[in-house]
Amino acid sequence: MRPLLLILLLSGVSYANTLLVVTEEWRPYNYTNDEGVIVGRATDKVREVLSMAGVNYEIKSFPWIRAMETAKSRPNTLIYTIYRTTQREEDYEWACPLIRPVPMYFFKLKSRKDIKVTQLEDAKNYTSAVLKGSLYHEFLLKNGFITDKHLIVSAEPTSFYKPFFRGRIDLVMSTEYLMGEALAAADMEYEDVELLVEVTKANQQRGCMAFNKQTDPLIIKKVRRALAEHNNNFVGP
Repeated sequence: MRPLLLILLLSGVSYANTLLVVTEEWRPYNYTNDEGVIVGRATDKVREVLSMAGVNYEIKSFPWIRAMETAKSRPNTLIYTIYRTTQREEDYEWACPLIRPVPMYFFKLKSRKDIKVTQLEDAKNYTSAVLKGSLYHEFLLKNGFITDKHLIVSAEPTSFYKPFFRGRIDLVMSTEYLMGEALAAADMEYEDVELLVEVTKANQQRGCMAFNKQTDPLIIKKVRRALAEHNNNFVGP
């Protein structure tokens, strides 16, 4: 019985010391490939940093809201790629920067000659799709956009492209990379859409890693040190 008990105890210690890493589907930075493996530019860097820190970990991909709630409620949990904002500052312990700012734009269909947007305020005259709980969702709400009036909110980052291409949504907030992928999947060309204005104030901060506040302080210290060492060589992606 004693050897079995020892094995169980050791297993418990191993589990407790394993860092749960949560992320979302956000190409090309973090996403699940065709083999079911979580990959991407930010994921590669996270794996490198955690390896340098000597931390055991497991990565899981969730919808963004669930990923954030998991990171806030479960000890020994890390989330990436997450932007550091005033609203989120006290929710996590931070390790920054992980990636450079990623420009996000309003897009419209080029055929929609009725849509005129030259500044952020103009977008309030139309319906815009945005990912629930994202930095850009928070930014638009802070700037007077109203859900179900100005904003169509979705927990799934790719769900609004199809209605957008059919003209049922006026504007979509997207990166150029994601828009290109969505167009290719719909057998459309980049020339079918028009890039309008960049939501510049929303991406002044670099993307980060963030820990649940009850994460082992030694793990946080090791990861911060490894990230700083990694960034001394290369800050990207």
